[in-house]
Amino acid sequence: MEFDQLLEKRRSTYMMSANTDVTEEAIVEALRKNVRQVPTAYNSQTTRYVVVFGDANKKLWEHIYDVQKDVLDSELWTQVGPVVNSYKDVKGTVIFFEDHNALENIPSPGNSRNIYKQNNAGNGQLVTWLTLAELGLGATLNHFNIGFEQGFDSKIREFFNLPDTYEMTAQMPFGAIEQPAYPKDFMDSEEQVQVIK
Repeated sequence: MEFDQLLEKRRSTYMMSANTDVTEEAIVEALRKNVRQVPTAYNSQTTRYVVVFGDANKKLWEHIYDVQKDVLDSELWTQVGPVVNSYKDVKGTVIFFEDHNALENIPSPGNSRNIYKQNNAGNGQLVTWLTLAELGLGATLNHFNIGFEQGFDSKIREFFNLPDTYEMTAQMPFGAIEQPAYPKDFMDSEEQVQVIK
């Protein structure tokens, strides 16, 4: 598939299931191959990708559901709650973390590391999304229970026996596409990409 076609295919898909012939092994193999090529500041390779399937995926989304129902205001929760609840029945989820041990090795002063961390994470998330799209799977990027300093993500590290240095930055549930993505509006390309000579 051409790169521009793959970009068009990658969309936020909310209605997904586990009903796919793509195996767990094929998903993990594709991710391991592709994330090796993710560009990172100073080749720091700070992003960690944790893929959960089956009971682990269900446990993740039941916990997020239980937390978010008490955090989000009722109007938003009415819209979001059923979607969050449905993620426990998808094929799996990639949980994205930034490893603070690796971040410390970036030869740069203080706040620059936070910028590099965000860039590294974003690059990895896009490559992951494109990989899943190439496999014919739907996915969507979520940011629930985010908050390393406040300890909001500590329970998830505890669930999966992950190091305390892992800061969760996002979750990407994925699975068979049960309903196409919603139509998308695009801004004018000349406004979005400006040229100065």
